[in-house]
Parts: sequence; structure tokens; C-alpha cells
Amino acid sequence: MNGDINEYGKLLLTNHSDYTNTIRNCCVSEVHMSVVYFTDLHMNSKENIVSKIKKLFYKLSANKIINEKDFVAIKTHFGEYGNIAYTPPVIIHTFVDCVKDLKANPFVTDSTTLYRGSRSNAVDHLKNAAMNGFSLVSCGAPVIIADGLRGNDFKELPATGKWYSSIKVASAIHDADSMVVVSHVKGHELYGFGGAIKNIAMGCAPPSMKQSLHSDLKPKVKQTLCTSCGACIKRCPAFAISFDANKKAFINSDKCFGCGECTVICVYNAIPVLWKTDHTTLYERTAEYVNAFMHHKKNKVLFFNFIMNVSPECDCCYWNDIPIVPNIGIVASTDPIAVDKASVDMINKATPLPDSRIAHKDSSKDNIEALYPVKWNYLFEYATSIGAGNMEYELVTI
Repeated sequence: MNGDINEYGKLLLTNHSDYTNTIRNCCVSEVHMSVVYFTDLHMNSKENIVSKIKKLFYKLSANKIINEKDFVAIKTHFGEYGNIAYTPPVIIHTFVDCVKDLKANPFVTDSTTLYRGSRSNAVDHLKNAAMNGFSLVSCGAPVIIADGLRGNDFKELPATGKWYSSIKVASAIHDADSMVVVSHVKGHELYGFGGAIKNIAMGCAPPSMKQSLHSDLKPKVKQTLCTSCGACIKRCPAFAISFDANKKAFINSDKCFGCGECTVICVYNAIPVLWKTDHTTLYERTAEYVNAFMHHKKNKVLFFNFIMNVSPECDCCYWNDIPIVPNIGIVASTDPIAVDKASVDMINKATPLPDSRIAHKDSSKDNIEALYPVKWNYLFEYATSIGAGNMEYELVTI
């Protein structure tokens, strides 16, 4: 697949102004391919981001997916306060308007977090959302925390796979008749990247399911780098971290379930991810969650990935470093695997930005692997093998 969009990629990177002249790029494959639509971020007096979103929305035959009077969950990420890389409310408002045009009932939603930040319960989460600009007025629809006050309002769905016989889905998302999943594509220390797949598997799960999804990646503290700031202790959802006799952070491996939040929060690199640990479990569990979810919401979900402000870390961080690549565009599909694979392919073909984390990357690595040394492609391979979606896609530029 890496060679399938070479011609498009060359055009994308060597002549940015020629985005709109790209006509159609097809992956060369004899197997069935999912269609992914793409639009760049060039704007002018005749076309802005609102009109481009609406074009993509109707290209996906939204009127056949969203029915009149449907309750429509617009799933997004409100961003941790202090992070400004998340998809802004004006974009969410555009999707709300599109849903209303179909005479359906939209609401904007996310679920509570596993870590103990500013979104770990509905009250704090709504405050955080409001501070980042998400409200009934700014979005044009109610903002609802999907899994209730304390993150324990969920429904179970049957699942088939090596890890799960059932999964938990936040109730408001489970009960919605259809969905629009709006994802900001960025880096992620465990997956390599975050997009539609993570927005479903982690984003639609209550905290107890988020805990289950994480593999046994159990970090350890490099005590020579620990400054005793205590940020990891405050963030740990398992209460697995405390100070030892030397006032250095210590992780109790019996309590730790490997969520990786301490790694994210430590700005001193004192708690690195154990990259030598096999990420297979995390990727397989994530794919199985998406597979079960998509069978439940069959033919009722639209995916939109915004490949802009591609920050190195997840929007769950309360900061965002400068983007690793230039703004690329928006991709849309009804297939979560294809829309993420197209996003990652475009990021990997982009030239790293000066002064970014990957500005001086090893040329033998793609951009995602240069950012985080994980085998990100296995997630797509496993997800495709179990029927969660298709990593082979046809890219259509509009």
C-alpha cells in the first residue's frame, strides 16, 4: 500500500498549489477497496472550509445513512485545556448544520477519560469543553458526555475475537441512531498516530473499557531524571505511583495496568514507554473493539479526519507541540480503517516541518515511526483481517 499513492504523494509534496489539480488516485489491488474522499485546505473567496466539509458530507451519501428524526452523535474530542490542536467548534457546527439539513437531531459528544485530568467526570468534562469553546451556542447542538456523570453509564455489545466476547460502549453513543465521527489526526505514543480508530475504540468506551483496551505496557521510572514534581502521581488512574524514600516517583507494577498516562505527563522523560514491549495486544484489542462497534452501527457512521495541526502527542495532553508536517487536508469515508490509512499515508509522504520533533529524522524511517518507534501498520493489518474495515482504498480528490 505504501507505493499505491506515490503519484499523488509526489504531487502533494513537490507542488502544494497543485492539490486541486489532482483528479483520482486508485490503489492498485484486485481486492475490494473502500472509497476515501479528499479535499485540501486551500481556501479562497469562493470556497472555505465550511463549503468543503459540506461537499465531503454529501459525497458520502449522508442522506442514505442519516434518516429524518435520527438522534445523531457527532463524536469529537474536546481537547484538554491548554491544548489548542483539537478540531475547533466552528468545524463541529458545520457538521451540526449538515445533520440538521437532513431533519435529524444532532448532539456533540465525548466520553470521560481514564486518567485523572480535567475530563474524568461529566461535570469537569463539560467545564473543560466550555473553556475550549464547545457549547450549545458555539456548536449549534447540545453537548453531552456520553457515559454519564462518573463514566459508568454504558451498554454492552457482543464481540468476536481472541480478546473480547463483549465490549462496553458509552450509552449515549450506543443509543444514537447514527454517527458522525470527527477526528483530529495527530501523533500518539502508543499507537504512533491517532485518528478515527482511536476516536472509536478509546473515545466511545467508558473508563473501565479503556482500562481493558490497554495492553500490559508497564513503564518504569528513570529515577536519575525524576524531579519529584508529582505530576505522574496526580495523573495515574490506578493510584499506582507514589514517592519512595528518596522522594522519587515509583510505579507499583501490581497496580499499574499500562495506560501510559504517566509517560505522557512527564515532561522530563523520566518515564519512557517500554518500546521493546510488544504492542500487539493493544492493537488487536483496539481492532476488535472497532469491529464490534461497526457491526452494531453498520452503515450508520460517517468518518471525517482533519489532517491539520498534526501535533506529536494526543489532544489529551494539556499542551501541543508544533506540528510535525504541514497542513494537508480532510479525508472522509464510511470505513474507519481506510480513512486512517489514507491519513497516515499522506503524513508519511509529507516533508517534516523545520524545528518539529522529526525535522532531522532517520531517512530509513517513515514520519510516524520517526516520531514513535512502533509498528503502527499492524493495527491496520489486524483490523482488516477480522473485518473491521479495509486498509486498501481508492482515494478520490474533490
